[in-house]
Amino acid sequence: MKFKKNIHRAKKIDLDKIQKMIRRYPANYPTPRYMAFIKTLIETGWEIKLYEARVSKYVFCTKAGQVYKIRFSNHKPLLRKELEEDCDYYVGISHNQVSTTTEILSKLISH
Repeated sequence: MKFKKNIHRAKKIDLDKIQKMIRRYPANYPTPRYMAFIKTLIETGWEIKLYEARVSKYVFCTKAGQVYKIRFSNHKPLLRKELEEDCDYYVGISHNQVSTTTEILSKLISH
């Protein structure tokens, strides 16, 4: 298994924790997509860790010994990091494509 940078900084998120995060989010704003993404994966049997950087959110998803690192952001990552394949998937904008939460969920659930 390839080392996932910053996984040591990520905090374990369970269903209770993500539900509290969603409830505490201001009601006049929609639930952030990364929170809904985490909730869906937990409900389908994935273990989740979350690292919140200054702007981006990094979700580490583990199932059957396989770990995926997903970056949620509305800005492009550093080109160097993308070329180094720092993340397995990018939700939002990358240098090569724009991906939605739904697209990445279907890729992960099909694994």
